Amino acid sequence: MKRRIASDLSFASPALKRRSSSLFSIDTVTSVDSPSSRPPSELNLSKNLGLQKDSITCTPLEDATETEVSSSASDGFYVDESDDDDADHLKLMSSTTYPSIQLKTDSIIEAKAIQHLRTGIVFEPGSLHFDRANILHKERPVRVTSIMDALEKSDIHSKLNILQENDFDPSSPEKLFLEDDDYLQVHLPGYMKRLDKLSNCSCCERLDREAEQFKSIYFTKNSVAEAKTAATSLCRLVTKVVEGDLDNGFAVIRPPGHHAEPGAAGGYCVINNVAIAASYAREKLGLAKVLIVDWDVHHGNGTQAIFLNDPNVLYFSVHRWHGGNYYPFLQNSGPNNVGLGDGEGFNINVGWSLKGMGDDEYIAAWEKVLMPIAREFQPDLVLVSAGFDAALGDMGECNVTPACFGRLTRSLMTLANGKVVCALEGGYVRSVLAKCVESVVTNLLDCTSP
Repeated sequence: MKRRIASDLSFASPALKRRSSSLFSIDTVTSVDSPSSRPPSELNLSKNLGLQKDSITCTPLEDATETEVSSSASDGFYVDESDDDDADHLKLMSSTTYPSIQLKTDSIIEAKAIQHLRTGIVFEPGSLHFDRANILHKERPVRVTSIMDALEKSDIHSKLNILQENDFDPSSPEKLFLEDDDYLQVHLPGYMKRLDKLSNCSCCERLDREAEQFKSIYFTKNSVAEAKTAATSLCRLVTKVVEGDLDNGFAVIRPPGHHAEPGAAGGYCVINNVAIAASYAREKLGLAKVLIVDWDVHHGNGTQAIFLNDPNVLYFSVHRWHGGNYYPFLQNSGPNNVGLGDGEGFNINVGWSLKGMGDDEYIAAWEKVLMPIAREFQPDLVLVSAGFDAALGDMGECNVTPACFGRLTRSLMTLANGKVVCALEGGYVRSVLAKCVESVVTNLLDCTSP
């Protein structure tokens, strides 16, 4: 099956000319064309989606450049000098009432008797991977432990199958770490050798020099081991779901992975967890086709690069793009990139040209773009790069509610006989993050309702 979807996704909005911007604010933009100058088909498609004409993507900028954004840790991402639970984000969350979301679906998985402990969850906080220069860096172990604490206090905790190390077959090849060839399915040999050398390095100066070679990354001597642990834990969970021991699951792991390219770390990501899990499911578990859905506010450039030529992995990302003027600052994160070679038609980017996108826009992207193509693709497994920095109150300047993330998850459960496994990516305001994860997990638990 080959789908040519470029025409379906070219709903271009006026290009943005950037005067000044930072990673999470593009406040000063000017329109360089007008709606009347655009082809009628583009206007009609935007109208059919039920969105404002300028709300989904913007045309590439000819002069777009890769702009580094400075921060106190010089990493171009989220750096905070104070604990985020003191931030104004929490005032917004505490006063916000989330609406119920009605998401239409055309197919429903077969109803099955509710069984406790059929949704698996694994926690890997990566405690030994952190920014030594800034212990209050937004991407730090407390992101995972705060989710653990919130779920323990919730009504759903007793219904979850919380996987421990002794829950897995000691003879399985992923007992400690995955085999080397599992990583080499998605990462280059030279890159993995480079990472392995860091595992034996106790020189902070060398670790810092190595981190400077990449974009928005930091290392400790344990970072690679923690990254391998995260990927291994996700593959363990995927194995349980594929083999039928669990219906679905959520891997609350770090470091995240979707920015890690075949030969480069970046964006806090060292090893591409979801990409390795997709490859593992096909190579070791015998699946034919995998759908990867990425709803992090940033494009998963690493995942895209890994599967760009692969017709057996359908990659869908909805993210802020702004014509390449938003992290990871790449033109090929836009809608015109639909895959290469045999993979043409199996790479889908819905890139927002405006901040403030919320439930209505995401539901439209699901109903009008993702779900029709996903049903035709007929995946055997759905993996979700579940970043929550697009959530209302988080740092991505979007307005997606926890209820909406739950409904998007429920829609994905109509695919692959409900075999859906989520893996944590972004999401940095802890109270917001916990609410979003709880909403997704609640919907994973309820596998009998549309």
